[in-house]
This record gives sequence, C-alpha cells and structure tokens, in this order.
Amino acid sequence: MKKWILIITMVICHQTIFSNDLDKLKQNVRDFYLLEKLSNAEVAHLLEGMKGDYSFGDIDYDMHRRSNWKPREHLKRLIKLAIAYEDVNSDYYQQDHLAEAIVGGLNYWSYHDFYSDNWWHQEIGVPQSIGPTLIICEKIIPDSTMVRSLKVMDKSKIKMTGQNKIWLSGNVFMRELVRGNRDLMTAAADTIKSVVVPSKPYEEGIQPDYSFHQHGPQPQLGNYGLHFAEDIVKWMFIFDKTGIAFSSEKIDLMRNFMFQAQQKVNYKGKYELLATGRQLFPERVNGEKYRGPKSKYDLYKNLERVFNLFDSHENPTGPSNGYVHFRNSDYSLYRTNGFFSPVRMSSQRVIGAEAGNGENLMGYHLGDGTNLIYRKGDEYHEIYPVWNWRKLPGTTTVQDTVPLPVLTWSGYRNGSHFTGGLQSDWGGISAFEYRRDSLKANKSYFFKDNTVYALGSAIGTDRDFEVVTTINQCYKEGPVIVNKKKGKITSVWHDSITYVNLGKQQLKVKQGIQTGNWKKILTWQTDTLISKEVFDLEVDHGIRPKNAKYAYVSMVGVTEKEAEKAIKKELGQILVHSGAVHALSFNQGKNIAISAFEPSEVPIRHNQMLKINSPCLLSLHKLEKGWKIEAVDPTQMLEKLSFGISGKYKVKGSQVSKIDGNVTYFEITLPSENDNKGMKASVILMLE
Repeated sequence: MKKWILIITMVICHQTIFSNDLDKLKQNVRDFYLLEKLSNAEVAHLLEGMKGDYSFGDIDYDMHRRSNWKPREHLKRLIKLAIAYEDVNSDYYQQDHLAEAIVGGLNYWSYHDFYSDNWWHQEIGVPQSIGPTLIICEKIIPDSTMVRSLKVMDKSKIKMTGQNKIWLSGNVFMRELVRGNRDLMTAAADTIKSVVVPSKPYEEGIQPDYSFHQHGPQPQLGNYGLHFAEDIVKWMFIFDKTGIAFSSEKIDLMRNFMFQAQQKVNYKGKYELLATGRQLFPERVNGEKYRGPKSKYDLYKNLERVFNLFDSHENPTGPSNGYVHFRNSDYSLYRTNGFFSPVRMSSQRVIGAEAGNGENLMGYHLGDGTNLIYRKGDEYHEIYPVWNWRKLPGTTTVQDTVPLPVLTWSGYRNGSHFTGGLQSDWGGISAFEYRRDSLKANKSYFFKDNTVYALGSAIGTDRDFEVVTTINQCYKEGPVIVNKKKGKITSVWHDSITYVNLGKQQLKVKQGIQTGNWKKILTWQTDTLISKEVFDLEVDHGIRPKNAKYAYVSMVGVTEKEAEKAIKKELGQILVHSGAVHALSFNQGKNIAISAFEPSEVPIRHNQMLKINSPCLLSLHKLEKGWKIEAVDPTQMLEKLSFGISGKYKVKGSQVSKIDGNVTYFEITLPSENDNKGMKASVILMLE
C-alpha cells in the first residue's frame, strides 16, 4: 500500500510541476522573442505596408518557387508585430490597432492556400513562422483564429533526421504548448534533446571534431549546422529552469559546437564562405537583407549572446589564433592577427559539395582544395557571379570547354582516402591526394607565421585539355607588381600579399574585368550582368601533363618594399618535392613539415635521413639532443606508423623500437577509437 501511495504521489507531483511549467515555458518563449528589439520606425513601416485585407503589398503570394519563397515573409513580419505588441518599451505596446493587424494577418494566411513547390515550407517553414505569434499574443487571438492557425501547424509531424527533425519537433512543441497537450509536448521536447548528442564519425549531426554533417558525410556548418545551433540555443533558453531543461552534458556539447567550431569560421564580420555548404547567397535580395556571409555572421553573434545569457561558463569572446583541422570534414583553418586562410578538401569519407533547390549550380570544384586568403575580409565577398569556377583559388583542375556539371543532392567524393591535417606549435599541414575526373595530383598546404606554402606533384591526366593550378582569384585592389628574372616570373605582389615562385613552373598573371550574373549560381536570381575587376594568378601545367608539379608561397601582410627583403630572409627551405613526398624545413632546420603520400626518405639534417614506411603527415621539432615527432594518419585506416632514423636514440612514447647499426627503428601507435581517428600521436627521440 505504501509503495502505491508513493507512486501516486510522485505522479501527482510530476503533473503539478509540469502544470506550473506550462506558464513558465510560455513566458520563456515570450522572453526569448522579446530579446529582439524593434524600432518604432520599423513597426510603422510594416503597418504602412499592410493592405486593408491584412496582406502586404510587396509580397507576391502567388509565388511557388522552392527557394527564397517570399510569401513566408508575411508570417515573419507578424512575429515582429507580435514582439512590438508585447514590448513595454515600444510605442505600440498593447495597442488595439496593432492587435487587429496581427489577428487579421493570421486570418489572411489561414484563409488562403499559399504553397511552395518545396515541401519544406509547408511542413516546416510555415508552421515555424506561425507558432511564435500564437504564443506571444495568445491572449488577444480569438478562438476561431487560433483553431485555423493551429490547423496549418498540424502539417508538422515528428519525423525525419538531423536539423529537419529538430525543426519539425519544435513546431509540434510550440503548437501543443498552445493546446496544453503535455504528452505531445514531452515527446517533442525529448526528440529535440535526443538530437543533441555526439554523432558517430561521418553520420549526420555534430561530429567528434565539432563540425556538422547533413545530407550524408558532408560538412554543413553554415547552413544546417548554423540553423541547428539557432534552434537548439533557442530551445535551451525556452526549456531553461523547467522540468524539461537540457542536461549539463548536452549544454557542454553545444558549448563546444559553438566555440570550437561555429565561432572559428567567422572573420571580420562575415561567415567564411567555404563553410556555408551550398548557400552561396547574396547579402540582399531585391533590396532586403537575405542570408549572405554578413547575415550569417550576425546570426552567429546573436546566438553567442543568447547562449551566454544562461550559460554559467566564461566563454571565449573570439576565436584564438593558430591552425585547426576538422578531421571529420576535411576542412582546415589558419588564423593570425593579420589574416585568415581556410582550405576545403574532400575524400572517400567526406562529400566535397552538393547542389539542390537551384543553389550552388557552379560548385563543382568547391571541395577540391580551395584555399582562400582573407585579410580585410571582403576579398571574395559576393564574387561568385564573376568567378571563373574552373579556377578556384588553390585548386588544380582540367580546363575543359563544356559547361561545369551541376551537382546533385548526393554531391561527389574525391577518389582517395588520403586527406588530413596536422596541427603543431609552429602552424599546420593540410594535404590530400586529388583523384577526380581522370586527374591526379598530390597537394599540400603548409601554414606558418604570415605564410601559406603550397606544393603539388604527380599531376597528370590523359584528357586533351590544359591543366591549371590557381594560386588566387580575387577582387583586384590597387596595382599588381610582377617581378621577373630571365623572362620567368619570380614573384607577384598584389594587395599586401607577395606570391613567390618556389619552383620551375611558369606563372601567369591576369587582371581585368570579368562578367557574370547571379542566375548561374542560383536559379531564382536575376540574369542581370555584373562586372568586376579581378586578379588571377595561376600555374599552367599544359595539355595532358605527366608528373607536373608546382611550388609557391603566399606571404601575407607585406608591402611592396618589404617583399624582396622578406623573400631573402624569411622563407623556408624545400627538402623534398617529389610525387611521393613534400617536405619543408623552417627556422634553420629546427622545424620540419612533411606530407608523405607514399613510403619515402627525407634528409632532415646533414647526413641524417628519416625513412617513412607509411603514408602520413609529420611535424618534427628539433630538441637539444633529439626530436619531437608528431604524426597523423590522413587515411584514417592505419593502426600504427613505422620509421627509421639515422642515429641511436631512446624512444619515448613508442612500444616498439630498436637500434640496428646507426639506425633507430620505431613505431608510432595511432588513436584506435573510431571517434579519434585522424588525430595526431607523438614520440620523443633522445640521443643515447
């Protein structure tokens, strides 16, 4: 009997707590949306644009296109009006004529069958844009209007995966919060929280490295990932201090996602374009703010602000300098006080890019080693219409004459497993084997101080077209200074960057007007011609190259006068540049960086060789009596790496080592857990 009394008491208490939570949850919803502050002028402008039937005169309600579907803007404006109605600091606070406009706007929508050809708007976008208004202004909405509006929201069901699942569940929660349906609210809340878990590598969601995947193993930080953060931070705020609040473990995961990933892809007021997935959008459409890199930056900064309102930790106010490689997304970042440089690669594990909804029509080569250099932050801002998309910065591509194929939702994968990155104290290495469309190339990027070194080798194709490696293609800013020796370009200076030719290749400089239009990027955009002055620097490998290679370095933040001195005093030394290995030496041999695509040997000092028996990335740091060696397996398929080095060493950190003659043989055991594959391991060698 006591047992049953205890159970009944617990159930009653739970129901009482949850009943109290209903009011708290509704208030949290209002508090969340009231974080947005609207000026009286903005509210007045919205009301002036509303017609007598409570529609907006500038919206084409007959539009059905899949992307940038304008009718939904009607509902977004009602949310703004609802915020003004409940904001005690607004001149429109609880004004009768504003209440009439809100109710009339809801009725106008529910009486019409507005639809898009994209299912997303009916099942997700429209319900998502109705719910907030219903809760914020619940007291003034007549029952008949509420019933019709909720019926529109009934198109949302708890289903699907990833971000779509969160959106749908959130719509269900908001709808049932109005109805007071505790069971469906609980199911929706549990579903939302269930998605906030670390995903297994290359499954959809937050990756072990805190990048984000959607549509298969595809990096999507700036579209699905940013919206994931937008929704989860919202729900953390709304569920806070109730019986359905997020656990501390889930908040910890979101903190890492926010500050170890999202924060790092923002630079000087813009969201990094290689992190935005297929959403290479303009900043404004028809004069109105859209979802370009500035808008995405603003969204992230607002999320950071909201997250910090309820988080007890002291989080970083900005990203730290240095090199970061997202091993689960084949994506690297390098940041200094003077510049920011991302690299987007791909592999058999990671999809390079996708196209869909008429978006990213030219992104065929985005994941082929595109390497950008930002200083001011606007070097590539909305350059997409005039870009030569066969010559993206950092890529090595075939210059055929047919239109670029348009990708599908499934995107594409590079034909090799060798793609990875290694972070070290001096900087970092990103490297991959490029195997696509009958073109082969081994490509490395070395980041150190104010420089980006790029080495390529084993470049070849059997196709009868020219092959080009593009060093940079950006807006032209000011003069271009070309230096030559015996007819060969040795260096090029443009916009505070000196590009130095480190090999025997012939560089080509192009500068002038390039013309294009947004429609070739986005089907729903205008075909109005746009012309911009563009700087292009490239290496021409000729037609059907065999074992071609290139080597150059971009020195960032130097004036024209400083360039010559910097070239003489500050450059590293190429130790090996072959089809099998790329090796650089810095600081008089104290730091050595190696991309080994095959087993190979590298002379690391005078009369000292390092024998590498497996593909890997290596960083060697000279100690007083030995070496610190850091290693990464870019294939993520090996259990260990084995080496031989001239000299007799004690090996710390290796379970297997031996000395034979004057050579020390040792192994580096790699991380074995699936979540940690692609991470670095290290050993220390000390002379006996």
